[in-house]
Amino acid sequence: MHDLAHDDIYLCVFPLFHAGGLFAYMSSQVVFGNTSILTRQFDPAQVLELIEREKVTVFAAVPTMYQMLTQAPNWETADLSSLRFCTSGGAPLPVPLVQKYAAEKGVRFKQGFGMTEYGPGLFALPAEDAIRKAGSIGRPNFFIDVRVMDDDGHELGPNQVGELVLKGPSGCSGYWNNPQATAAAYDEQGWFHTGDLVYHDEEWYFYVVDRKKDMFISGGENVYPAEIEAALYKHPAVHMCAVVGVPNSKWGEVGQACVVLKPGAIATEAELLAFMGDHLARYKVPKSVEFLPELPISAAGKILKRELRERFVNEEVNR
Repeated sequence: MHDLAHDDIYLCVFPLFHAGGLFAYMSSQVVFGNTSILTRQFDPAQVLELIEREKVTVFAAVPTMYQMLTQAPNWETADLSSLRFCTSGGAPLPVPLVQKYAAEKGVRFKQGFGMTEYGPGLFALPAEDAIRKAGSIGRPNFFIDVRVMDDDGHELGPNQVGELVLKGPSGCSGYWNNPQATAAAYDEQGWFHTGDLVYHDEEWYFYVVDRKKDMFISGGENVYPAEIEAALYKHPAVHMCAVVGVPNSKWGEVGQACVVLKPGAIATEAELLAFMGDHLARYKVPKSVEFLPELPISAAGKILKRELRERFVNEEVNR
């Protein structure tokens, strides 16, 4: 699906306990007898240096990592011309970030989607569709049956947001020593519930909206943090951001934006709230913005929203 060649050089920054780290490219590279470079940890400056020095041709990361690379001290001078393509997974990749890589480094992305429980690769978007279907994870790969379902188990049609469910031979048999989690993931018909909210268009191209657990309800309306984050990333001062739902006595829940500014950049809470108001429906705009020096990041490079959520929930309780 990714047009790997027999002379590709792959740089792996994922932990090998993830399917994306062990199987997405590593296994193919072993079969081809190709070169793979592994890093002990994700260091943005080192990654850029390795791509340039080792003439890396294939690279994969999560959106947070791609965002961090753009703020590395050697981003401006790094030569990434050896890259044939990059892939992204783990979370929706902001379109402005795709455009930045294309404009500044000539790098093209092949979008995809997968998960350790059912993978590694479930969806793929060819490079030729990257502009026409910007933001899409593509179409399902072979040997996987997918549906978009509502909370009652009914299949939804085009442009209707629901949970992505899967069925096929690549699924795991369950969670090790955790029968409760296994029972919660698989329904009576054998569908695996991913916890991802998605929709597909009339051409069967899929789009990730958010994680089901990250969605919150404000004044009776469903709010998807990923949509708010995509708007925030359009602001020139924003380096990284995350939005979580926090308790509110009037609306039930409201958005709390957590923002890390680019080095030397200046922005105020009022400025960012007004900016979001220009790009989002009013009920989606967070009620406050917290500026942080950094966001909590997992070993896999994903933002740990549960830590942010716990922090602000505790603040609400203690107020």
